[in-house]
Amino acid sequence: MSAERARAAGAFEVWAARAWNVFNEGRPFSIVYPAMVLLCAAPLGLAPEGSLGLALLGGIGLALVLSRFSFPLRGRALLWLAAAASAPLLEPWRVPGLLLGAFAGYVFFTVFFWGSLYYHLRTGAPWTNFRRFWRLVATNSDPTSGNALEQLPKLVMTLGAAALLAEQPTAGSAARIAAAALLVAALGTLAWRRFAATRLPAYPPREPQPSKPAAPIARRVYVIVVDGANRGRLWQADTPTMDRLAREGTEYLAVEPAYPARTVVCFSSMLTGATPAEHGMRSNFAPRLGVRKESVFEVLERRGKTGRLVGIAHLLDPFGERVVRAVTSVQPTSQIDHSLTATARRVVDEEDPDLLVLQLLAADQLGHVRGTRNAEYIEQLEETDRRIGDFLAFLEERDRLRDATVILMADHGQGRGIGGHGHMDWGESPVPFVVWGEGALPGATSSAPRSVAELALTISRLLGTEAPAAARGRPLVPSEDSEVRRRVGDPGRCLAVVVARNEEPRLGAVLAALPGEACGMPVDVLVVDDGSEDATVRVARAAGARVVSHTRCRGLGAALRTGLEHARDEGYAGAVYLDGDGEYHASELAAVLDPVARGRADYVLGSRFLGRREGMAWHRKIANRATTSLLASLMGATVLTDGQTGYRAFSRVALEVAEIRHDYNYAQVLTMSLWGAGIEPVEVPISYTRRAGGRSFVRYSEYFRRVAPALWRQWRASKAARAASPQPMAAESTYGHAESSKNGSTPVSGPNGASGRGVTSPPPPSATSR
Repeated sequence: MSAERARAAGAFEVWAARAWNVFNEGRPFSIVYPAMVLLCAAPLGLAPEGSLGLALLGGIGLALVLSRFSFPLRGRALLWLAAAASAPLLEPWRVPGLLLGAFAGYVFFTVFFWGSLYYHLRTGAPWTNFRRFWRLVATNSDPTSGNALEQLPKLVMTLGAAALLAEQPTAGSAARIAAAALLVAALGTLAWRRFAATRLPAYPPREPQPSKPAAPIARRVYVIVVDGANRGRLWQADTPTMDRLAREGTEYLAVEPAYPARTVVCFSSMLTGATPAEHGMRSNFAPRLGVRKESVFEVLERRGKTGRLVGIAHLLDPFGERVVRAVTSVQPTSQIDHSLTATARRVVDEEDPDLLVLQLLAADQLGHVRGTRNAEYIEQLEETDRRIGDFLAFLEERDRLRDATVILMADHGQGRGIGGHGHMDWGESPVPFVVWGEGALPGATSSAPRSVAELALTISRLLGTEAPAAARGRPLVPSEDSEVRRRVGDPGRCLAVVVARNEEPRLGAVLAALPGEACGMPVDVLVVDDGSEDATVRVARAAGARVVSHTRCRGLGAALRTGLEHARDEGYAGAVYLDGDGEYHASELAAVLDPVARGRADYVLGSRFLGRREGMAWHRKIANRATTSLLASLMGATVLTDGQTGYRAFSRVALEVAEIRHDYNYAQVLTMSLWGAGIEPVEVPISYTRRAGGRSFVRYSEYFRRVAPALWRQWRASKAARAASPQPMAAESTYGHAESSKNGSTPVSGPNGASGRGVTSPPPPSATSR
């Protein structure tokens, strides 16, 4: 599609999008849908007896209260409690036909109309999309109408109140509805306070601005916003262009979206620097058009400069037609980003703005239609990366990148469910944020907490204008940011820890495949022999590896503990652990180490379920899925795919706090230990091939008998530790900062003593062979 053929959003689409948001957004839907049910029930013979007007009065009255409380995330349990407690008051069972019809209508609207018909006509989704879409409705956690776990109990309560007042129009009925409303308000307030205390982003304060703007840093600024980019999934995708920008530029690792994390809300905060309460855009449903605070576009216009925003019709609501070049969103997902970049090219050629903000929508759209955990989401991120590469190549051809700054970011992330964003669930925060070009420091990172609202100040500083009047925070300009860490000096060494017991036939091939250098770090090899009875030790030494031996088999957890203690005590900047049985590809060590080496993460899990698996037994898959889901649930509904992987990487920070309180196994307790220290796991895809010989140590009965109690104890300890330190540890590593010697033998002092060994860690092995 050429730039001339990129179709703009017409007036009908603009108003249709606004009307759709009445049904899409959870708050208006909680009021409008029950009213529609009551109006449609009479012709179908499902209406409650009595006055329709009283039914609407009772139902809408309670719905107005219910709509004020969104019961985010685990707060939904309190909503279900409210529904159960109010059942004796509202007696919803008096109208079973009405409830059944309302439920059927809800399923039809969300699963079939929305998930199949609407998305087929708008995005080209397959007609059979309902086969997957029902799962998104069932797991949704955001504030949309598709959040079944929120909308269904609200619907039951609303229709119960409607039937009660219609059939028993007395003061007693009104009092019972009022009591239910008070119960909802009390539990809703409790749910909100618990949510706000742990999840809401902290907006930066408004700081004094210089009376006179400083000289501009960049001639032009291009902001590329990958709408709905789940950062964890982005890092798992093959995205060479975005990866190059991150490597050559500066990456901010702790940038929070605005709340609620919706497109209109976040873009409004990004480009005014104000909070949603200040700029007035609190959801994608905008009863009042136009942001209430000054935007960067107004500042630029006042200074004789030009700013343009290329996006879909949603963004007309806050910024209007003078600024926004709107592209129709009624086109296949495979074409939407092409249309947006084609329009951006035309804007560059015809208007040459000083600021161009480009929204890329396909990843967000694909996540809504198919879900972020679907492999298609990864594929779409990779296609988006190609679009970005093509657009940057166009800018280079037009000589527009000279003296320019490119900011690559997301307005919000995306997690589970239809919308997949809005309530700060897994995958919504933090968002990717990279500064490339003028003002950037190549290869640097920052782990300091920042906000998308600081984009307004960043643009103003880069272009040398005053900031919007309500802008908060500080510019995200790396060359002037004292919290940015540059990678300088010796990056330190990495220790590959290979645990083996009776692996004589396979260990040699594993050691031979290990690289001598990975991610700029020399790799040393340590084999931990857990009481082998064959020639495992001899094979390891013949391959040039150091060997540490346990005199008897102590267990996989004890063996890994030994290896990590050596990495910690000998001052290694990072460590990678892998099993010595040949099931994991040693040649992929760099892929597992990369997030640590780049400062993106402190703890990395190589996921077999994100990569290629060959020969994994069906019962192993089921057991792995079940135990991983349990682990993720205990960690606050984090989404993991492979909690039992035998391929992991650790930064210096993680080495200093990691504890394994269990000799038999390490998988869950180690991850839970690091989670308690504020270190969240990052997953990367790896390959897996079932071992050609030997047998796994895992016996299900013994495994669950021994691991379950240890996991329970570790979870309680980690939960208490996180409660005592509510601020999570920012993802970072000491790569480029570690003062370790060339041979990796400089001891470092850990947090619990001179050796760095945790006080609750079991003692070291009784014998060592070198």
